[in-house]
Amino acid sequence: MTFKRTVVSVALLGAAAFSGSAFAGVSGNVGVFSDYMFRGITQTSGAAVQGGIDYASDSGFYIGTWGSNLNFAGGTELDVYTGFSGSVGENFSFDIGALYYWYPEEDEVAAPGSPSINTLELYAGFETGPFSLKGYFTNDYFGTDESAYYVLGALALPLAETVSLDIAVGLNAGDGVEATFGEEYIDYKLGVSKSLDGDYTASFALVATDLSDDDPKFVIGLSKSFDF
Repeated sequence: MTFKRTVVSVALLGAAAFSGSAFAGVSGNVGVFSDYMFRGITQTSGAAVQGGIDYASDSGFYIGTWGSNLNFAGGTELDVYTGFSGSVGENFSFDIGALYYWYPEEDEVAAPGSPSINTLELYAGFETGPFSLKGYFTNDYFGTDESAYYVLGALALPLAETVSLDIAVGLNAGDGVEATFGEEYIDYKLGVSKSLDGDYTASFALVATDLSDDDPKFVIGLSKSFDF
């Protein structure tokens, strides 16, 4: 595994989408995807099994965890996040919190003296209508000891009662990103998601970046959400 091409692991299909639930209680999710993409970069180069558990209170506080298989760092990513979400008026909601990317098996495969790639990010964002904007910041980008930030704009447009067109553009910037990839870059997603019976969701997405040596990838997935 070459760190500069693969180590940056919740993806437009994973951790990047974390947010608090609007309802109190404990919920879960599980899914299978043809690839685990994080900010336009593959983390598995093959099938990924992912899932998480969340608790959200009526006050807006939430906490949760999410995990996926990988093709580096020992093969496992476990994320823990917590934050606060709320709404102002009828058409504006916000979300602030912290997200920790944990690779519990990295010590088993890392070279002696290698820096840990476990990473803490802070995030804040808002949603109004079909549009959302969210920013992430870390002062140690996956073991580089450099800061980085990520800004993600997304648009979810209903095409039918159970079908949505999903468009997202993200800016990956800062010294940590440049140290990892040699340059700052932009990632893109164009996808369609469809709600199915039984709280299942099928998704189809084209994911790409403007990195010169990175090819677009087509990702399909099937996920299920449930309440405890």
